[in-house]
Amino acid sequence: MAHYTIDLHAHTTASDGTHSPTQLVERAAERGLRVLGIADHDTIDGLVEAQQAGERLGIEIVPGVEFSLRHEYEKDFVGIHLLGYFIDPESPALMNVMEKVKQGRVDQKIWQIEKMQSFGFKVPVEEVFARVSGVPGRPHIAAVLMEYNPGRFESIQQIFDEYLGTHAKAHVGRPFSLTLAQATDVIKQAGGLAVFAHPGAYGDSHIDPIFAIRNAKAEGVEGVEVYYPYVKGHRPAGEASGWIGRIEALARELNLLQTGGTDFHGRSHDVVDLGDMGLTDKQFATFKEGWQRLRGFKNF
Repeated sequence: MAHYTIDLHAHTTASDGTHSPTQLVERAAERGLRVLGIADHDTIDGLVEAQQAGERLGIEIVPGVEFSLRHEYEKDFVGIHLLGYFIDPESPALMNVMEKVKQGRVDQKIWQIEKMQSFGFKVPVEEVFARVSGVPGRPHIAAVLMEYNPGRFESIQQIFDEYLGTHAKAHVGRPFSLTLAQATDVIKQAGGLAVFAHPGAYGDSHIDPIFAIRNAKAEGVEGVEVYYPYVKGHRPAGEASGWIGRIEALARELNLLQTGGTDFHGRSHDVVDLGDMGLTDKQFATFKEGWQRLRGFKNF
C-alpha cells in the first residue's frame, strides 16, 4: 500500500517515463492511489490514454504537463520546470504551444545526438527515435549510448554527468523554449494552475530556490511543489534535506497553493515508487478548491 493516496507528479512513455499511460495507471492502482497527476515533459500526448485507464480502474486523473523553461536568472539563463495542473488538453492556446515546444525538443535532441557522434560514439538517430512514444528526451539518447557503446559507461548517470547534463560536454540549447511568464500564461489560458516544480532540486546549483519561488510568484505562478522526495545520488533525502519545511513555510507566507508527488519515471535506478510522496485527502481537497477558486468556478 502506498504511503499516500494522491500523487500528482508522474511521467509516462509520452516523455521519458518507462511505463505507458495505461501501465502507469495500473501501477497506481496496485499502489492504492485514488488520484494520479500525469505531468509529462513538454507533452500532453499521454493524457487521453491515462484518463481512459483511470475511468476503468476508478482513479481520478489530474491532467497536467511539466514545461522545461529557459529562465533569466541573475543575468544568466537557467533551466527550470513549471507544472501545469487541471489543464484542458483541447485548449487551442495550449495545443499551439505544445507543437512548437515539441519541435524544439526534436531539433535539440538531433543536435545533441550529432554532438555525441562527433565525440566518436555510436548513437544512431533512428535508434533513439524508435524508442520515443511522444517527445524525445535525454534518457532515450542515454539508453542507445549504453547499448551501442558497451563497456564505455557504467551507468546512465555517468552518461548524464559526463555528456548529457545541463553543463556537460554535449549540452545543446533548444531553438524554442518558453519563458516562465509565457508558460504561466498558457497554463492559465488552458484553465489550469501554474505550479513551480521541485524547487529544492535546485539547491545544489547556483539558483537560490527561495528567491526563485518569490520570483515565480511575481510572474503569476500560483502554486509550488512542496512535498517531493528530493533525491541525490539516487538515494532518498526526504524531509532530512530540509527543503520541504522551508518551502512549506514560504508557500504559506506567499499564499501559494501546495502540492506534491514523486516525480515517478519508473526507471530501474529510481528509489521512489508511486505514492511514496504526495498529498493527503485534505491537502488535495485544499489544492483543488484553490484551483477552482482562482479559475472562477461558481460551484465547488
